Amino acid sequence: TCFNLRRSGVFPMTKEGIVEIRALDAPIGAEVKGLDLREALEPETRDRILKAWYDRQVLVFRDQVLEPEDQVAFTKQLGDTGMPRLPSQAVREILPELPPEVMIVSNVRVDGKPLGLPHDGEMWFHSDMCYAEVPHTATLLYAVDLPSKGGDTLFADMYAAHERLRPELRMKLKESLALQVHDYKRTDRPARDLDQSKIGNYAHPVFITHPETGRKALYVNRLMTARIEGFDEMVSDQILDELFNVSEDPSIIYAHCWCPGDLVMWDNRCVNHARTDYPAEERRLLRRTTIVGKEAPKA
Repeated sequence: TCFNLRRSGVFPMTKEGIVEIRALDAPIGAEVKGLDLREALEPETRDRILKAWYDRQVLVFRDQVLEPEDQVAFTKQLGDTGMPRLPSQAVREILPELPPEVMIVSNVRVDGKPLGLPHDGEMWFHSDMCYAEVPHTATLLYAVDLPSKGGDTLFADMYAAHERLRPELRMKLKESLALQVHDYKRTDRPARDLDQSKIGNYAHPVFITHPETGRKALYVNRLMTARIEGFDEMVSDQILDELFNVSEDPSIIYAHCWCPGDLVMWDNRCVNHARTDYPAEERRLLRRTTIVGKEAPKA
């Protein structure tokens, strides 16, 4: 179910001037209304946006008209911008003025080559850049072209996942690390015979503490977590299966049904995200920027 068209009063609405922040009718998420993101933020407005983001984990800004440089400028007001891991030559040839901070998330091909990294169909739950020593804390995604159906983005609350784990499992994994890898095929687990010298990888705590909120979050995901360090393969797989099942429970997921002009911002430290399938013959193109972290996640 996509919740983003219905609101509730679960999160108190605040209003100063024309800016409103209201919770979505969903386990997480809030909509920010009354802002043109092409304009510079007042310091008080920036602080309110960040507070709502820490409280609700996912923010939705609708009906925005953003050029790539506008998206980069907005991102820079909230933190230091990240750079795409693999800038695409095909993108630069077709869009030579695209800011280097922008990544194209699309199924579009030009002369048979993907416009950016190929993003077709379904994609399992993951956390952006979790395989880096210092992952990107925020992802901002802006919708340009959308299919007639599908291609929704699912956001799962990793605070809630941590709280729902069996106490004995939380105790068992209290000091454990999980190996995160950049070795995925959108809907398949990482290979068992990984050559770690050829892929991005880093072992982070299974449970991390959010530096702003102080809350514990589960920090594993089905797409990029290869194993729990210190356990044999079978035991690691059994533990991960339980963690994945808890973290993907529909009751802790917000499903965002995209509209053109939506900009959605989420917190990779406490949210995993996935993509639903959509018609392969239909165009889907979004622009992504990120905010870099300041240090590696801590338990």
